[in-house]
Amino acid sequence: MSARTSVIRSTEEDTDRTRLSAVWLIYLREMRDQLRDRRTLFTIAVLPIMLYPLVGMLLMQIAQFSQENPTSVCLIGSEHLEGAPPLIEGSQLAASLIDAPESIQLRTYRYDELSSDSGWRSRAEGWVQAGAFDVVAVIPPNLAGEKSAEASAAADSTTDGNQSTPSSASGSNDAESVEQPRIEMLYNVGSDQSVLARERLVGVLSAWRGEWIKQRLAHVGIDPDSLLPFEWSDSNVAPQQTREAAFWSKLLPFIMLVWAMTGAFYPAIDLVAGEKERGTLETLLCSPALRSEIVWGKLAAVATFSMSTALLNAGSMLITSSLVFKNLNIAGASSSLGAPPLAPMLWLLVALIPLSILFSALALAVAAMARSSKEGQYYLMPLMMVTLPLVMLPMLPGTTLNFGTSLIPVTGMFLLVRSLVEGQYASAVFFVPMVLTVTGSCLWLAARWARRQFEDESVLFGGGEQWELGMWVRHLWRDRQTAATPAQAYACGAIILVCLFFARLTVSEMPTTFAGIAKLVMMPQTLIVFPALIMAVMLTTSTRQSLRIRMPHWTTFPMGVLLAITLHPSYMMLSKFINHLYPVSEQAAEAMRPFAEQIAAAPWSAVLLLMALLPAVCEELAFRGFIFGGLVRENGKLRAVVLTALMFGISHGVLQQSIAASMMGLILGWITLKTGSVLPGILIHFTNNALSVSLGRIAESNWHAASLFLQETEMGPVYQPFWTLIGMGVAATCLLYFGTMNPVVDESDSEPVEQGHRDLIDPTAALASA
Repeated sequence: MSARTSVIRSTEEDTDRTRLSAVWLIYLREMRDQLRDRRTLFTIAVLPIMLYPLVGMLLMQIAQFSQENPTSVCLIGSEHLEGAPPLIEGSQLAASLIDAPESIQLRTYRYDELSSDSGWRSRAEGWVQAGAFDVVAVIPPNLAGEKSAEASAAADSTTDGNQSTPSSASGSNDAESVEQPRIEMLYNVGSDQSVLARERLVGVLSAWRGEWIKQRLAHVGIDPDSLLPFEWSDSNVAPQQTREAAFWSKLLPFIMLVWAMTGAFYPAIDLVAGEKERGTLETLLCSPALRSEIVWGKLAAVATFSMSTALLNAGSMLITSSLVFKNLNIAGASSSLGAPPLAPMLWLLVALIPLSILFSALALAVAAMARSSKEGQYYLMPLMMVTLPLVMLPMLPGTTLNFGTSLIPVTGMFLLVRSLVEGQYASAVFFVPMVLTVTGSCLWLAARWARRQFEDESVLFGGGEQWELGMWVRHLWRDRQTAATPAQAYACGAIILVCLFFARLTVSEMPTTFAGIAKLVMMPQTLIVFPALIMAVMLTTSTRQSLRIRMPHWTTFPMGVLLAITLHPSYMMLSKFINHLYPVSEQAAEAMRPFAEQIAAAPWSAVLLLMALLPAVCEELAFRGFIFGGLVRENGKLRAVVLTALMFGISHGVLQQSIAASMMGLILGWITLKTGSVLPGILIHFTNNALSVSLGRIAESNWHAASLFLQETEMGPVYQPFWTLIGMGVAATCLLYFGTMNPVVDESDSEPVEQGHRDLIDPTAALASA
């Protein structure tokens, strides 16, 4: 971090409040500049107004010419239909078997008409492949002849109540042993028309078989209607508002949020990267306005364009779809696809305002890293890839608003708005506090990130030099420092997570032996610690310092053990709560059963080494060691604690474990920050894991004091409520003690940068020195 950046941040901290007048002036400036750009106006205003009406007009034109094309079916062996219920009437299929007989164009052949050297099959396959017929059906010989008569006779003998003799049993076996005739259909799966023809013919043959069954039942004196004990009918009880909004409540929020994201990114690129190219950003930064005021003004302008783009697109789509569906008369009385209700769609504004600000802050922070508008556009796809899953998750079948989904960023707001649009106000109101809390936290983090980007001169103006692979490799070795840089920490975390992803794909089934379990556990732990060790040896001058292996004050060790013991009841309670919010599927629980059985049967010392000590050492050295040491530099204390906790949680393969591990990672990161060493974290991590794998053994032991802390339940041993409360109080006291500590080494400031490299990071450094 350059000296100028430190001065900027100290100035911002000394200022008590942001001046709204300065923010307003910057907002007006940015809006005026953007409204002068014809491309921006066309993308935001003209394009959505013209696009959807043109698409609607095109759909109406296509609907005038759209018709259901008939499919062609060839029937070979028509002479074998004698004695069967009517399948063909004239030149078409029987009207009693199909609602629209004209939808199938029928052509029939006898076997003797296709007698040739090649046979009927090769000719039929050639017809289907050439498109002469969509489907060719072959009627086998004796379909209604001797074999069917034998089956009927056997069935008659089994249903004769006056002859309950052994011969009747043999008759039943004969009925089962008679091979049923099979109608063969030849079709082309590569042709949609052929697949449609097959589906239609299957429906006809099913109805024909039903008529045949009724005929046989009537022949033996059984009323076919007696075999149908009941009928059913359905009635849609959904309110009219919910019925009309069922489809659009899923589609329109998705469309609106995608356009809000797109509408935020392009203005953000022009307001930051574009100003770098034009040379006006330096002038703005030299003005009396604070960096926070500049950020808020630009953020307000970007959010305005984001909301305008989303509103114009959604409004144009609503109006156009209402008119198109009304004219085409597509939806029926019970269909959810119809003209969207306009009044309930106003609830979309509830999600649009905060999410547009969120997307705008993210876009502004990402655009600050680009040196040009062209480079800024390259960052759009990664940003879309990160946020689109959160927008698409609510569209998956079965995804509803509950306590678990309300805590997911963007997804919770999406589901809340969908409930409001569908008129489910009672269930939506209950989750409003959770959704607002999560959304507000994301807004604060995104705005803080954008502000920090503008306070860092190396982000705004760094990286202008050309990059060459050989020089970069020599720079990594020549300019090594005692700890990792933030870029190296990010690279290490990415390498670890990618390696773990591909490693888990290689595991096909759960091992059934303890040796296999050991290999399964050691593989990810090796992938976690190995990249950190290699990078610490190769990219830093001190492996011990880069891994943050320092001796803290001796009191941190007993306090760390006490914290882990007293915090473990709360950790277990949190895990159960997470499992309640996001239940583990029965398939996953069944797959993990051999793992739990092997761990329970293995020696306790081996389990502690494998499940407690090994993960504690490997994970802490990687996440709270090398990666934390790089992220904490350049005054990145919050960044180091949060990002290492997220990486630590993602490294666990199961979602429920990832959430709990992320929460524990926040505590471990904060303790690592306060002590300046990775050793207390290793001790706390080991103690927590050791207690987790030992609770069952402690409960089954003969230790009488175990009943004071544990109680047996159907789900296994759990802590006594009073011990959980006492543990919370003692753990809070331990955390307060760690809060009073000062780290052995201040890692938040970067090492001095040589003057030769300072000009590349801070373009004003040369002017200041002159």
